Amino acid sequence: MKRFRIAVGVALVLCAVTTAFGVSVKSDYDKNFDFSQLKIYSFKTDRGSNDPLKTDTIQAKRIQDALAAQLGAKGYTESTQEPDFIVAFYAHTKEKTRVESDGPTFGFGPGFGWGYGIPYRDRWRWGFGPDIWTDTYTQGCVMVDIIDRRNSELVWRGVVMDTVNGLGQSEKQANEAAKALVERFVKDGNKVDKKAN
Repeated sequence: MKRFRIAVGVALVLCAVTTAFGVSVKSDYDKNFDFSQLKIYSFKTDRGSNDPLKTDTIQAKRIQDALAAQLGAKGYTESTQEPDFIVAFYAHTKEKTRVESDGPTFGFGPGFGWGYGIPYRDRWRWGFGPDIWTDTYTQGCVMVDIIDRRNSELVWRGVVMDTVNGLGQSEKQANEAAKALVERFVKDGNKVDKKAN
């Protein structure tokens, strides 16, 4: 269980430090696991005190409902009675800043030609430089773990990152994140099963 907590911590740190702008989906999985045996699932509902979804039950329900809909569409059945696998999910948001520029423009200086128009030691470009500005946005991360119920081993992990508005994932973004994650889960499982046969 300690190893599982460390893995969750590392994944949340990865979510926080990712600098990509826009949707990004990544996954990792046990390449020797038989994914074809997974048919029935249940959700892991207990959460640590530092998990933002422990208090943000609206967002937790939104993500869980989206995952349930996507798993159901792929033929998986939810049941608390003897499930084959457990679905655990986590969410994290972080304020990010990106620096943008419209690129080099024409300018004059000690030399003549194209330049950035930014002053620095022993050199000054006259004229127009690039417009440089910063943009602050919120990056959201949803991580899903698939855990083999028989031995509590993590067999698949997926992370999706996107920009979010307001407090967190909107319903549309939660649905898109769930769809991307479940599709990647099915694709990875099929890849392993094909290689085994």
